[in-house]
Amino acid sequence: MRVLMLAPRAPFPADHGAALRNFYLLRWLSRQHEVSLVAFGNPADTAAMRVLQEYAREVVILSPPRWTLPERIVTLLVSLEPDLARRLWSPAFVEQVRRRLEHLSFDLVQIEGLEMYGLWEGARTGRHGVGPLVVLDAHNAEYSLQASAWRVSVRAGQWLPALYSFIQARRLRRYEQRACRAVHGVIVVSGEDEAALRALYPPLRACIVPNGVDTGHYAPGPREVNGETVLFIGKMDYRPNIDAISWFTAEIWPLIRRRRPQARLLIVGRDLRPEYQRLARLDGVEIIGAVPDERPWFDRASALVVPMRMGSGVRLKVLQAMAMGVPVISTPLGVAGIGGRDGEHYLLARTAVEFADRTVRVLEEPALGAALGVSARELVRSRFDWQVILPRLDDFYHELAGVSRVP
Repeated sequence: MRVLMLAPRAPFPADHGAALRNFYLLRWLSRQHEVSLVAFGNPADTAAMRVLQEYAREVVILSPPRWTLPERIVTLLVSLEPDLARRLWSPAFVEQVRRRLEHLSFDLVQIEGLEMYGLWEGARTGRHGVGPLVVLDAHNAEYSLQASAWRVSVRAGQWLPALYSFIQARRLRRYEQRACRAVHGVIVVSGEDEAALRALYPPLRACIVPNGVDTGHYAPGPREVNGETVLFIGKMDYRPNIDAISWFTAEIWPLIRRRRPQARLLIVGRDLRPEYQRLARLDGVEIIGAVPDERPWFDRASALVVPMRMGSGVRLKVLQAMAMGVPVISTPLGVAGIGGRDGEHYLLARTAVEFADRTVRVLEEPALGAALGVSARELVRSRFDWQVILPRLDDFYHELAGVSRVP
């Protein structure tokens, strides 16, 4: 098939969750299909362009639009659309897509994330005829994510963030429903996200293609654990991660340090805001920031902590840690969509006290951490290796096209 992929960011460098997922999808699609890619990114990054051209017949990279705070405030006050629908609006992007629709006959268009749906709508305006199959790859159930952010903000007494999320959740519910109705099929990353989107549109044709991990690349390395090092990894301008590290350092970390005075917390992640530097003044906390490769940091960690209280989807950092045999302590939301069992593949915690207890337990019991790591790696090898999950994509395409696969 001839496939057109629309992405919010060039899939290379694959240095955060969405880009990593899109890179592996692109690489897989290129094996059997002719792919064109239109994405936002750095048009001057010739090294990234060379990598992407190995997998796509045509690569078009455009500079992302600027979405300023005043524009966000105006949208919040006068528009019925969610922020997400406008943050990447670009007439230049729309025109690039429209040109390709006019001059090339695509069999399928894959929209990577709900934020790209409006651009596709713009490119399709005024066009008639049957057109290609259209698939939305829903990296999150966005209205569900904002609803969880609203609940957390209300409990914390953060009224402005709560009001923002309440408004966005309502707007996203309508917008996401519109998108689900308009496309031929939706790819979701978890059963929970499928249920959330099916609640909006019961006839939804959906396929679960979870986030995955290359278990050959992320494999147990030369572990350098000292029984005192805890790791947090995340894109640090992403609101669920901001909430997670704020909660952890404010309420959980002091409990851990009281019992393990030598414990260290390493914070690894790109897009660190200046206000995060205050965390470096906390006892035992070290800000690492962006790194070219997370694997050495996984190897130094006695545990990965995932104190997520808002969000949706399947977290790549959890899969990567599990693939490397690093024990994971998480809230239920942090391991949503992964399956597995508490006490066998990870340790669950619902409160600050539980989270501190389970973290200290892993620090004090190396044998427990090792056992969790072995079981977790077997789980991700069998269920979340990209080679295991990506064939579902082709099956779904054939199903949408009404073609039965020959055994």
